[in-house]
Amino acid sequence: MQKMQEDAKAKLLREAEARAEQIVRDAEAEAERIVKEAEAKWRERAEAERKRITSEAEREANTIISEALREARLLVSKEYEKAVEDVLREAYDSVRKRSFDIENSIRNLIRESLRLVNAPKKIVVSKGDLEAARRIVAELGLPGVVVEAGDIDGGVIVESESGIVVDNTYESRLREFQSKHMDEVRRILWG
Repeated sequence: MQKMQEDAKAKLLREAEARAEQIVRDAEAEAERIVKEAEAKWRERAEAERKRITSEAEREANTIISEALREARLLVSKEYEKAVEDVLREAYDSVRKRSFDIENSIRNLIRESLRLVNAPKKIVVSKGDLEAARRIVAELGLPGVVVEAGDIDGGVIVESESGIVVDNTYESRLREFQSKHMDEVRRILWG
């Protein structure tokens, strides 16, 4: 699946770069055509007129090239963002499909949450994880901790006696990852 993602990202990037290069080539061809027209007019007129027309043509050519480069960068940027969105969507889908060791994941999330909460009172898990969470709570020796099902896709929410709530749901962790690390992911993927 990851190979398919990488292939898809590579394909999108190649297509975006090819389109961007074509835009630049077309713009350069158009710029060359404009400059050649200006040079033809120069031969027909005085030196002063040649300078004016050539200067105007170069400005127009630079504008066309600048606009083409801007469009190319925008196109590549959109493709990069689409690839990042696809990666995030795949991550969310993987969590929803539960294609990993759920019990071990719940155990790790409870342990991590307990480092932030010194007197746990309640642990909320998804309905499908209820029995596994109860086994883990017993295994960790947490008497009196209530384990109940909540409206979450996975992960845990731990509440302390003092009212501190640690949201370690899969969704909150993916959101946190996205907010903290997406710039780094972009840098790794595209330099």
